[in-house]
Amino acid sequence: MACRFSTALAMPLALAGVLAASAAEIDVPTPATRIGTTEKICQLTGDTDWETGQPTPGRTFANFGLDAADLGYPVEHKGKLILLFGDSWPPRHPRGSAAEVPPDDAVGVVVRREAPTRDGKCLEMRVHQKPGTAKIFAPATIVGPTPIKQGFFNVPSGGVSGADGLYAFFWTNHCARPDPLRPSPDDPLARPEATRQCPENDDRNSIGRGVMARSEDDGRTFGDVVPMPTGFVYSTAINTQLQIDLPENQRLGVFIFGVPRYRASVPYLANAPIESLGDPATWKFFIGHAPSGQPIWVTHEKWMRGAAPASAQRLRAWKPPGEPEIFVPLTDVERCVGEFSITWNRPLGMWLMLHNCARGISARVALAPWGPWSTPTEILGADDDVACRLVMTPEGCGNRRDFWPNKHKNGKFVAGGFYAPYVLNRYTSAAAGNGSGRRSTIYWVVSSWNPYEVSVMRTTLQSDVH
Repeated sequence: MACRFSTALAMPLALAGVLAASAAEIDVPTPATRIGTTEKICQLTGDTDWETGQPTPGRTFANFGLDAADLGYPVEHKGKLILLFGDSWPPRHPRGSAAEVPPDDAVGVVVRREAPTRDGKCLEMRVHQKPGTAKIFAPATIVGPTPIKQGFFNVPSGGVSGADGLYAFFWTNHCARPDPLRPSPDDPLARPEATRQCPENDDRNSIGRGVMARSEDDGRTFGDVVPMPTGFVYSTAINTQLQIDLPENQRLGVFIFGVPRYRASVPYLANAPIESLGDPATWKFFIGHAPSGQPIWVTHEKWMRGAAPASAQRLRAWKPPGEPEIFVPLTDVERCVGEFSITWNRPLGMWLMLHNCARGISARVALAPWGPWSTPTEILGADDDVACRLVMTPEGCGNRRDFWPNKHKNGKFVAGGFYAPYVLNRYTSAAAGNGSGRRSTIYWVVSSWNPYEVSVMRTTLQSDVH
């Protein structure tokens, strides 16, 4: 499946000193505050709402052949909101095919401009279907001379609207049953030891790799595949030309964010000219802050060369130059970013990052995409009374559907958990406050492992930046 809930150029000494000094000279913003509770607005996928037992607004299985899915990364593109889902049910993999190979990632299209309501029509999403009378969803499919794995645990990680089409970032060559990853900042692409379930070779491993592809048909098919730069394994992006009230010094084309180790690292950052997004050789890469707080960028060539030559013992070793992580984790526990979204929140006048860690969903804010970023604020977690309301417990939840009946251990159910929090920024609005700061109400999608579905949530955040 797409996700489990769990938890070379040597830098000149002078530049290294600048980067080290900058950390103490740049003010870290105060974390955002969650106002009230996070609310579930509607279940986006499936036919039956897991919490209420009532029909979902979209009935995606009856209408489009989509029974269950996760992810649903939102991309604004030519007036439409394209949702890129992960492993979707039923997958209809051909008999005898390797689990990682066949495409099985559904695509939704939303034109609704009104914010979703609890008693309304949710997003009024339509799902791409295959031709014919049968209700079978049509997965996003990469076409071209080079086959790209798009099966189990090989998924779209994000996307962006470019000058010449819809771009998506795909995570591929990833094992359907990966071995656990732990933080490894000094060797971010280091693979675990091979096991029977994952050989840890270039074709199938627990790190995977990223590719970028372009679509001209709203995400039905993708071509013009190019490999992502080293370290940009699980990536997404934002087009600054589409953002309102963004500071002019931040209108740098397209910002691309990527993590090297799924749920075991912190994002890197690049910027690309909108006209040449499809050519990573034109990108610039963030490697730290100058004392003024401004970002330091290097060329594609210097980024790919890395910070140090590979050792004779580890020919695969690579480390990016400088200090490229967009926030400095206090401990390795915070090196946990996997699925994430970064958006410009106009009401707050700040950048907003949502990501999941072991406990639940967190939000961070920053005045610029290169940071500094605040410490996290939990906006959805175990303390929000989610058991048997939003997720399955190990003891079960009565007669509610168990999405993993064949994975029970010691008589226990597979517990649910939250991941893949993506802001639906077209619905972001200012919220009334008490005069002590700015408030914003965001709508966002979140995936739950059991039930294996995607829901739309609503949260109000406050920032003390005036």
